[in-house]
Amino acid sequence: MKKFAWVVLALLVALVAGSVYFLRDEPLTPLAEQALNYQPAPVPAEQNAFVGLVGLTAPAGSDFVQMGEEIIGLVHAKQAPKPEVKNLAFSVKEYSYSCAREITENCLDEIRADAENIKKLLDDNQELVQRYLKIQEMPAFSNNTSAALFDHTFGFLPYVELFMVSRLLSAKTVLDIKNGDVVGGINWIQKDMELYRRILAATDANLLDKVVAVIQIRRVAILLSLLIEEDRLHDQNENLHPLLASLDSPKKIFRDAMWIEHVAVWQHISRLYNPSGFFELSNFDGQPVEEQGYFEKLQAYLGYYFLFKRNMTMNLDAEIRSYVMEVIDATPPSRLFRETIDQKAFERAGCVNVEELFCKHLKNYFGEVLVLMGKPDYTNYLFRIYDTDALLRLVRAQLEYQLAAKEPGADPLKILASLPPETFNPYTEKPFDFDAERGVIGFQPAARQDKDRRVEIHLSLQ
Repeated sequence: MKKFAWVVLALLVALVAGSVYFLRDEPLTPLAEQALNYQPAPVPAEQNAFVGLVGLTAPAGSDFVQMGEEIIGLVHAKQAPKPEVKNLAFSVKEYSYSCAREITENCLDEIRADAENIKKLLDDNQELVQRYLKIQEMPAFSNNTSAALFDHTFGFLPYVELFMVSRLLSAKTVLDIKNGDVVGGINWIQKDMELYRRILAATDANLLDKVVAVIQIRRVAILLSLLIEEDRLHDQNENLHPLLASLDSPKKIFRDAMWIEHVAVWQHISRLYNPSGFFELSNFDGQPVEEQGYFEKLQAYLGYYFLFKRNMTMNLDAEIRSYVMEVIDATPPSRLFRETIDQKAFERAGCVNVEELFCKHLKNYFGEVLVLMGKPDYTNYLFRIYDTDALLRLVRAQLEYQLAAKEPGADPLKILASLPPETFNPYTEKPFDFDAERGVIGFQPAARQDKDRRVEIHLSLQ
């Protein structure tokens, strides 16, 4: 009997000790705590291009900036916008041209041949166009809803209309330059570039915002390159320099964007700090909470208390993401696309079994699953930003070469080597490769979707 009592006591002690171990969380690290309490600095709505973009498709005749502010307020209050509101939409399903994503030889001719349709689209979408021009003038960009919109980011801003209007105005610029209004065309390009550079430089802008800006800057740079190649801007070289100057450090841009993504993830995880909310948002078995039986709800509650730790989850996410940046900072650009950045970051965080039952702590299994599932492909975003920087440097090299190659028979390799470092390939830190037979310079992109092609532009070799 006494032996049995000791066994029962030992089991009770083991149960209590196990419960203490599994129930115990850990303090927040300073970085995670800072993110948890972070709030974007307030920016008046009439100065914030983000608010304008949110309201871009507000109903015709309405104050679209005010509407954007109201929509953001509804999202903060976790209320859906009014479904009966009929928003503006671009008048055709899509407006594009062949060089919207990459350099193509006949792109400018294609735009010029479409002049009648472009004029019609400008007339049909006049209100959207005027709103976009007003957004260009707004001096700030602050995505002051990044945390509240963590679940809604990818469907929130009317990016389709944004792309359509911006492409349409770019096409108009090509037509204006063809018709002799070169200064007007350059001024419009400058305003458009300034808007998207403002987004890239914004501290309170998430990665999606910056990837959108990267896409737009890349498209405008392609048009500039083609216009330069045609010698359409021959008397405007000095005005073009501010446009073609290299971006701010892509690493700094990426770090700032990573910080906002961290904030959104951490604050989102923090809102899960109750069993019902955790179960509803995780929804592992696909059934609404109200339809669950007592046994399923008991499982969820026990899983929450024993296998989810709010602080440990946020600390792990902060640790992994900070290690991602450390690996990137320590990796030469020429090797970035060959490095297994995410895996190295996991290993530094002690999260080596990411494909196994648990990553680091069994008692935080659900939390670690959320961290690993919620981590976007930051490395590929980084490569897209680097590739855009490389493209702008390539276009600047093209312009600088034209300014320097004043004598017939000049050696292209010597001229390229004499240009400022801002015109060099960021992956090799040397002048861009020159193909003498075809008269082109170019580079190999690092982004996954572009790995099988080169980006090239022609030099003027008169």
